[in-house]
Amino acid sequence: MFSLQPPKPSPLFSEASETFLSLKAKNAKPSVIAEHRNTYKRFVEICGDRPIRDYAGEDASDFKTMMEQLPVNYGKNRKDTRTVAELVSEANRKNLERISGKATKNHFTRLSALWRHYEPIGKVDRNPFVGGWKFDTTAKTQRIRWSNDDLITLIENPWPFQTISQATFGLIVGIASYTGMREEEICRLRPQDIIQIQDVWCIVVQVHRAHKDAPWEAWDPKTEAGARIVPLCQPLLDTGLVEMAERAKNQRRRYLFKDLDFTGMDMKRSGIFRRNFSSFKSRLGIGREKVFHSFRHNVSTKLRNIHEHGDGGLRESWIDDFLGHEGLNKSVGNTVYFDDVDITNLKRVADSMSYPEFWDLKRLMGKQ
Repeated sequence: MFSLQPPKPSPLFSEASETFLSLKAKNAKPSVIAEHRNTYKRFVEICGDRPIRDYAGEDASDFKTMMEQLPVNYGKNRKDTRTVAELVSEANRKNLERISGKATKNHFTRLSALWRHYEPIGKVDRNPFVGGWKFDTTAKTQRIRWSNDDLITLIENPWPFQTISQATFGLIVGIASYTGMREEEICRLRPQDIIQIQDVWCIVVQVHRAHKDAPWEAWDPKTEAGARIVPLCQPLLDTGLVEMAERAKNQRRRYLFKDLDFTGMDMKRSGIFRRNFSSFKSRLGIGREKVFHSFRHNVSTKLRNIHEHGDGGLRESWIDDFLGHEGLNKSVGNTVYFDDVDITNLKRVADSMSYPEFWDLKRLMGKQ
């Protein structure tokens, strides 16, 4: 007489996910944990809270189908408590644009990580989130550089937000337009990051050590961008950036821009500026394909259009070092070792950036 073996025990999904996140939280940013928790919450809404061994490919398919129908603005409002079904219902009723395939794929990746954790200890039989799943990861909006008309629109309209000054707005945008530096790199600038190397004033994008009372200040640009030296061109020197850094040092301020602060789950200094800048350009009728990161495209395009040979020629490696392209840059860490040739070439790159006469950074900062 045969007896049926009872099914091997496995925890409920809600219990398993919390255990997994408690372990992951030791080495992951709070923002990453929040993203995982959101994915797991949506999974329970769609597939229910069951022992994790019970989920199969059909559940993964149901989850994928529902998530792909979410509206493109899903997750933008943290106070929105609607379920996936309610959000999808509204998207269907209003014929809203849906989230990208990349976003859905990210949800699958987070769920797959949970299953991978429990596979070796026998709590699940297989991972239903790996295999032949297909996602449309083509970018819905192609990011392009700022045109002269766009720049004229920016400079002719006053910055409307009072929490961040016109001067701060103008200088952040000005630095980006001439150096291609990323938003968070600029917003995190400290007085000691503006230094003179062999008579050349430079921005040093480097590791930040946290103060004891502010652990979120710790930042390693090598994980997001690339530690590097960025010489300042004359238009940036004319803004008074160096003098501003000296004043900040004398006032013992930790950061260059005193009207910015750390905000959000990921504790970034660029959070409020990013939101305001996006709102500002939308009010001006500038399309979604133009974002702050588009200034980086402007710089890269202008520099790479300068032929490598002849007077004023720029080598590709110099441009890569100047922009801090991942995998190509030289890490400088906390100490900078550059010889005369390196600085000379990087300064040549910086001085090769030019704009039409209307792009006046002092005007952009509200100083004229």
